[in-house]
Amino acid sequence: MSTPESLGELLTISGETARELAGADQSAWNGGIVATSSVMLGLAHWDGTLYLDREAILEPLQHLYEHAGEYHAPPVLLAYKESLATILHEHAHFLGPSGATQDAAREGFLKLGSRELEEGVTEAWAQDHLDEYIHRLGIDKVAPGIESVSSGGYYPAFVPAVRDLTTDLDTRNGNPPGHTLATLNRQTAAGQFPLLLDTLYNSTRLPTLEPPDTPTRNHLESLLRSGLSHLATYELTSLNEATTKSHLVAQNLLTHLNQQIHTAESTYTALSGLATPRPTAIAPTPTTPLRPPARIPELTR
Repeated sequence: MSTPESLGELLTISGETARELAGADQSAWNGGIVATSSVMLGLAHWDGTLYLDREAILEPLQHLYEHAGEYHAPPVLLAYKESLATILHEHAHFLGPSGATQDAAREGFLKLGSRELEEGVTEAWAQDHLDEYIHRLGIDKVAPGIESVSSGGYYPAFVPAVRDLTTDLDTRNGNPPGHTLATLNRQTAAGQFPLLLDTLYNSTRLPTLEPPDTPTRNHLESLLRSGLSHLATYELTSLNEATTKSHLVAQNLLTHLNQQIHTAESTYTALSGLATPRPTAIAPTPTTPLRPPARIPELTR
């Protein structure tokens, strides 16, 4: 993919570059971009249109290409980078597996805790991959030094909790750091919670201990949804408070999840022991160890 030489060329390849970077099967972006003047920096609309604020997003990038190759002060570079961060974030909202639909995504987004999870995943992943996105777009050549400035990011009430939760799931399943976050980012809101629940449940001994019709999965999902939905309480607080509270919510949520899992595992282990003859010293019964450790229905930033 050639390096774009204008804002128009940049926007044209912005979606496909984001899709390739994420490793997603498809993007729901229809190629349309609407310049806006509102409180929202960007919006991935359900109809597939990308809305970007003219003053905060499009004008800095127009300036970038008008002064291509020049050296700029850090505040100017930061304005460029923030604009690109918004574009990557919004494109990440459009990503999904093959066959995913925006109708199903919207339905999933409106369920308890889904908005907090979706925005937290999208923003955390975009923060982690912004420099690579910039490199793939060739912006590091057009705006020398842009990778040296740090973009602060958004959603401090959501991102820390999502990072804590997905990091814990990586550890439980023996996956490399960032694996769960990246996998969730390739899903729409319709698929994120089922994937999150499967990742948690399958990291325990429960799939081999309890019958498939037991309510444990429902209990775990209820804990996840109620815990993540609580993050919205701190959305309008200060950066420091939102960050602190987000970590605290995640810690409490993980504690409750672990308690639920431990109780269920202990219960079904005991029941299994009652139904199984006492093992002899010659042929002990094998065990399966734990694996290693309402808002408007638009995706807004």
